[in-house]
Amino acid sequence: MEIRHFVTFKKVIELGSFTQAAEQLGYTQSTVTSHIQALEEHLGGPLFDRMGRKVRLTDIGKKLLPFTQEILDTYEKIESITSDEEDIRGELKIAAPESLTVYRLEPILREYRKKFPHVKIRLSNASCGDNKRFILNGSADIAFVMLPQLQESDLVVHSLLDEPIVLVGSPDCCSLNTLDKSYDNQKISECLIVNEKDCSYRSMFEEYLGERGIVPSHKMELWSIEAMKRCVMSGLGIAYLPLMTVKDEIIAGRLKIIPCVGDFKQILSHVVYHKNKWISPALSMFIDITLKHAKDWSCAEITC
Repeated sequence: MEIRHFVTFKKVIELGSFTQAAEQLGYTQSTVTSHIQALEEHLGGPLFDRMGRKVRLTDIGKKLLPFTQEILDTYEKIESITSDEEDIRGELKIAAPESLTVYRLEPILREYRKKFPHVKIRLSNASCGDNKRFILNGSADIAFVMLPQLQESDLVVHSLLDEPIVLVGSPDCCSLNTLDKSYDNQKISECLIVNEKDCSYRSMFEEYLGERGIVPSHKMELWSIEAMKRCVMSGLGIAYLPLMTVKDEIIAGRLKIIPCVGDFKQILSHVVYHKNKWISPALSMFIDITLKHAKDWSCAEITC
């Protein structure tokens, strides 16, 4: 068994596909197959059940997975023994929602890339629920999420900032000025423009509407905050979005805040990683830079 066999095994698990693992690792598919077969021959049993184009871990594969992570973490430690801050190398897998990627991460990534050019950064965007799962299953080294107060036994959580979420509409086309008790058990004329179903603040707002029996005329589901904002500014509906994503448009008068009467859960931005994750020099420096920048985030907010 060789280190590269374990790297391939882990990549197949992350992507659920021999073909995609080969593409990311720069191998032919036959090379990926031979790596897995080498492990299977050594262990005396199959690591994957092949279900069409997808693969799933067998019981042997599930038993091997935690040892694989330990082996790869140990290998990374060995590789970094002689590294100083100027020669930090490796790969950093970061998961984040679109909102934090676009409106928070750019200066963090810019500074990190400048200081540590030899670290390969893999940044993926997904919902906060998915990002948290990526940490728990080892697909990501560190993740940013926007959720209520977060306490989980398997996670190390750094809460960064309270992130206000606001209901916005077009100043010219939206007739809704305040969402209060007068709208309870009514159907409102505005279309509700939403993002992915397991988005934390979408779920929170839909729960708010459901508790009050408020029904929008219809829903439009989009997967881009920028697309949502443009639709709202065009008068196509209303949307519940983080203030950081719409504050420039509010200041410019292209969007207006629609006050909502009632209590909402506090949503915060957090950066998280697994409690058993080895903190490599590359990861340690990224955490430090993130926490440094997060201290300045509140100073950049405005009262609208």
